[in-house]
Amino acid sequence: MKKSIKKIFFCALFLILSVCHANAEQMLTIVRGQDFPPYHYLDKNGVEQGFIIEIIIETANLLDISISFKQYPWSRCINMVKKGYVDAMMNLFKTKNRKTFMHFSNNILAHETNTLFTLKTIDLPYSGDIKTIIPYKIGTIRNYSYGKRFDAVNFPLNYQLETEKELIKSLINNRCNVIVGNKLAVRILLDQMELDDQIKPLSPDISKDPLYIGFSKIRGHKALSNTFSKKLKQFKISEKYQKIIQKYSLENH
Repeated sequence: MKKSIKKIFFCALFLILSVCHANAEQMLTIVRGQDFPPYHYLDKNGVEQGFIIEIIIETANLLDISISFKQYPWSRCINMVKKGYVDAMMNLFKTKNRKTFMHFSNNILAHETNTLFTLKTIDLPYSGDIKTIIPYKIGTIRNYSYGKRFDAVNFPLNYQLETEKELIKSLINNRCNVIVGNKLAVRILLDQMELDDQIKPLSPDISKDPLYIGFSKIRGHKALSNTFSKKLKQFKISEKYQKIIQKYSLENH
């Protein structure tokens, strides 16, 4: 009888520990770069906000997965995924280099439109040919991609920084002649920094490309990437997804 009780006890203990272990494995760490409203940012209370944050959380809920978001400089985020220190990175383009250490599947979170910006007092001869701005000092984010067309051009006067706020300040302080950035995010930042009366976008836009969540290859997340992609597609036809789009006024973006 005692042996039977012991056996039942250890079996129950094993099951409890197994469940706890399984639950522990369902926490994913996803890194993100600079605050990028309305995509992802911290509000005044230090709470993660943004339509990409909400989309990822809702998709993860369909998989019974919890998400821990961590914020670091962009270059560090890339390196952390590459070395397997974290599970994934959000809000980035799929490039040939990144595909060597990340799984992308079809994890399209949104689309990003990139645009050139300069001071309103500067007249740049840009009408769509990116090569016309080669002679100018251009500000970009280090290790960032702005689409195949832009990335293929060599800019000898490329001034690299870590955040778009830094790029905006460099433009105001005449350390750059022109900067490139997400059209929607830069406009919001300009409004927040009360600089929208000094900086103008140049037309036409330089790119419009899909933004992905990239899962770490070194962590063996190929299956997770595929499953997340299927659930993301499922979530995008839901009423919850439409409410998120309406909440952030993204119907025309």
